[in-house]
Amino acid sequence: MKKASTMQLILIMLSVIFIISVILTKELVMATEQCREYQFKSPFYPGESCEEIYNKNPESHDKSGYYWILDGPRKVYCGMNYTGSSCLNIYNGNPETADKSGYYRINAGTQWTFCNMTEIVAGFISTCAGVGGGWRRIANIDISTGGDCPSGWRKDTYSGVSFCRVVNDFDHTCSSTTFSTNGTSYQRVCGRTRGYQKGASVAFWAYHNRNQSLNGYYVDGLSITHGNPRQHIWTYANGLYDGLADDNDQYNCPCAPGSEFSPSPFVGTNYYCESGGINTLNLSAYYFNDPLWDGSGCITSNCCDNPTQPWFYREFSGTTTDDIEARICREAGFSFGSTLIDQLELYIQ
Repeated sequence: MKKASTMQLILIMLSVIFIISVILTKELVMATEQCREYQFKSPFYPGESCEEIYNKNPESHDKSGYYWILDGPRKVYCGMNYTGSSCLNIYNGNPETADKSGYYRINAGTQWTFCNMTEIVAGFISTCAGVGGGWRRIANIDISTGGDCPSGWRKDTYSGVSFCRVVNDFDHTCSSTTFSTNGTSYQRVCGRTRGYQKGASVAFWAYHNRNQSLNGYYVDGLSITHGNPRQHIWTYANGLYDGLADDNDQYNCPCAPGSEFSPSPFVGTNYYCESGGINTLNLSAYYFNDPLWDGSGCITSNCCDNPTQPWFYREFSGTTTDDIEARICREAGFSFGSTLIDQLELYIQ
């Protein structure tokens, strides 16, 4: 076999260089198109957050737009040249922000917060944004994507699924966490949550038989309140199981056939209730195959007949600046059963 001549080697090297240059040119074109797609401002300011970009780059202060956030990484809208007393205040004063959910400066520009202007999330538009945009997000928990549980709740994992739960294994308990509004005045609350059933849960049985107070473990599930003394916003209840009526009717959701107990008077109709189990009682079971309050998977369809689930909406008669509290409550010990939470979003307007 003859050795390659010098000319042949040169041609090979030139071919390799040409191929590499084509690849690099293609990558550059793709990167340029990506920049156009993300509407990056010039010059380009990446950073860990909109707040960091704003603080480190004074020249960005009049350049609202989409920026590359390194925590992710992801693109987000940074409302650099907008500020107001609330997300709603910014929304009402600047109609051009109506389709630009992202991070804005409120409270004299001292706080950066996520404002959901009219973000298209399943159920959010019809349930929350039906009264307009300008919603401030005060809670955004997603354990399924690696997030942490807030202070006051305990993070746990079973069979590869992570979730938040009550702190201890005792019965007759609630574990509380509080989400600050940072003094923002609001009149409406909108939110959603996702949970799972572990073992047995008894819906509102505890209220009728053991504890008749909003301050106690009146429900197996999640209680959302505001103020001191507490005022009810919404309850996500967890019943024993879906299915036919039997001797355990008193532990089932009020929407289940033959259920013996209605919600507490202070809850009224401001609740959702669902079960993870179907005609069975297994104290060691984790019902991950049927998430709670997602509007599907109910054998008794009237427990899932509200099309807005998992989103809820409440409007008060006046405004408040109260922080919002969320409590995971449990009538019996954890070994008997509990409600597990892996997602929670709360918005105020």
